[in-house]
Amino acid sequence: MLDPTLRRGLYGLAAEIRAVEEGHNARVMPDGTVLVKAESNPGSYRVVIRRVADGVLWFGCSCRSGGYRTSLPVPCKHAALAARRLEREGLARWDDGSWRLREWAQVRGARLLLARTVEAA
Repeated sequence: MLDPTLRRGLYGLAAEIRAVEEGHNARVMPDGTVLVKAESNPGSYRVVIRRVADGVLWFGCSCRSGGYRTSLPVPCKHAALAARRLEREGLARWDDGSWRLREWAQVRGARLLLARTVEAA
């Protein structure tokens, strides 16, 4: 039996391969979500970052798998593709079987949140 962390990592990679083979593409939206669309099928799915736990990114998706695989950091192929998009943007990296938020991205995020407190005042 595989270690659960290794199994989750392999699932995430397999999901990403399926998404690429099926012609899906990911686009970052102004609200911070990632819109994933398939070239071959109508419709799209929204991927969100649900949380960051010990540096590991946990994704959520509007697809059926995203609703019932919440115990996985990457619940579906759409989330896997969104994670790869974050890597291309320099915000995340694949490390030891999971997607991790880069340190500078954490700092930038904290700065943006802090700046919002001034704007709201």
